Amino acid sequence: MKKTLPGVFFCVLLSAAAVKLSAARPQAQTNDSNGKAGDVDIVLLDTTDTHGRIEPWDYYQNKPANLGLAKVATLIKEQRAEAPDALLLDCGDTIQGTPMAYYFAEKDTSKPNPMIAAFNLLHYDAMAVGNHEFNFGEEEMWKAKGESHFPWLAANIKETYTQGTTPYFQPYIIKTVKGVRVGIVGFVTPGIPRWEIPAHYKGYEFEPIVQAAKRVIPEVRKQVDLVVVIMHSGFAKDPVSGEVWPEQGVGENVAPDLTEVPGIDVIFYGHTHSELSEKILNGVLMAQPKNWGMALARADVEMRQEGGRWGVVSKHSRTIRVTAQVEPDPEMMKLAEPYHEETEKYLNTPIAHSSTDLSGKYARYEDRPLLDVVQKAQLEAGHADVSMATMLYAGAHIPAGPVTVGEAAGLYIYENTLYVVQMTGAQLKDALEHAEGFFSRWPLAPGETPKLPSYNADQAYGVSYEVDLTKPVGERIVNLQFHGKPLDPAQVLRVATNNYRYTGGGGYSVFKGLPVAFTSSDEIRQIVIDYLTRTKEIPSEPEGNWKIEPRAAVEATEQAADANTGALAK
Repeated sequence: MKKTLPGVFFCVLLSAAAVKLSAARPQAQTNDSNGKAGDVDIVLLDTTDTHGRIEPWDYYQNKPANLGLAKVATLIKEQRAEAPDALLLDCGDTIQGTPMAYYFAEKDTSKPNPMIAAFNLLHYDAMAVGNHEFNFGEEEMWKAKGESHFPWLAANIKETYTQGTTPYFQPYIIKTVKGVRVGIVGFVTPGIPRWEIPAHYKGYEFEPIVQAAKRVIPEVRKQVDLVVVIMHSGFAKDPVSGEVWPEQGVGENVAPDLTEVPGIDVIFYGHTHSELSEKILNGVLMAQPKNWGMALARADVEMRQEGGRWGVVSKHSRTIRVTAQVEPDPEMMKLAEPYHEETEKYLNTPIAHSSTDLSGKYARYEDRPLLDVVQKAQLEAGHADVSMATMLYAGAHIPAGPVTVGEAAGLYIYENTLYVVQMTGAQLKDALEHAEGFFSRWPLAPGETPKLPSYNADQAYGVSYEVDLTKPVGERIVNLQFHGKPLDPAQVLRVATNNYRYTGGGGYSVFKGLPVAFTSSDEIRQIVIDYLTRTKEIPSEPEGNWKIEPRAAVEATEQAADANTGALAK
């Protein structure tokens, strides 16, 4: 859920306009199109938001997929055959995101982190820190960083640690390529304290990116000929259509703002799980490859030396997509094989049974059994009166028959931990009103398509209520009852949620500062797995304690979901 899913998750869906951009031939920014003898081409390669994906495999749907570092490795080697001196960079969110990443961060830490081992094999030059690097806590993050043969960069992290130790993040590095001094500066989105529990970022403070850049970029500019930024922060709105991305924190996505800081030549960015082949903004070349190892970005910067100094002649970029025709790299597959096999053995362990085939496809719009499983697990583990959650992964599927660890893991795909807070009936209603504000008002305007609520549209278990979408936001919750009686606004309840919500993630400011009655050391995913291991059975019918009205609004939203190509929304 955190963006990081940070934050988390944070993640947004790929826009159709951005897809078109990635297929189009980029327009180069050129000062002198003729070129001269002695000009050099600096090639920069970039990935971002790989989120624990090495093999071309979807762990949640248990089938092959056109993604992952093994396929990207093939693209990288093809580009290096043409440009052996190419710098390979990454924009963060690397060590979290799949059951494999989780297993070797939490279950078996005796082996090197699989994603870091993969990055080392590909000889990355630098990686920007992502918010999801903090998900497993500092010990695992430091372990992964210590195993890295490349620096983790974050110029906007203030820390109490001394330079040279594992916990220390360098602000930038300088590489010399073909005689050209290239400065590489890293930044991370500063929203981590909104998404993580304090123990996961103890000793670190997060400065606004632009503020830090105004201090660091001039320092780097004095030392180099070319300044390249790798940042785990994107656009706050679609860079093509101008549509504002929903559900963002202040300062979370500031990539276009950074172009206003003088001295930057190229920006690779991430965090938003979108794609942009090329954009020139304020003279800065920008690009973002698709997440999960679905694309590689390449930038070409032509440099010319005049008067003893190198200057940029032209620059352009493009994204290279992973397709079914791209074969996975044999070396990478060999590295990943033991990790993959151990993960599959763990995931294929049967723990429960389902009497019928169940899907999470519509569980954000209708009460469905799979969401009830999560709610019941949270309620029981936290000894709570009420639980709040949503279907994080709309592609979750439980077939009839034995239910495995992997299938159970698909019900909660993020590394959130359980928080139980004390809140009044009035505050619970406020939380629900905020959740239902993510839905479109009914009836829709002519030509309007219903909004598809993301993982921020929580529902509640332990109370019953209706959601009337004909009413304005803030007045949609009707017939809210607890134990069959109208909920008293003054009644104090124990409400189970997650650490992301407790810190205000998704705009749930009502949770911030509430008294904490209980926190778990286990991730909610493991709580769900433990719950099913104990109960042995998944309910075939939903509890039916909430519903959205009118029915036509639900049907329209589900039709819009069917038309959407992404099963997992931010």
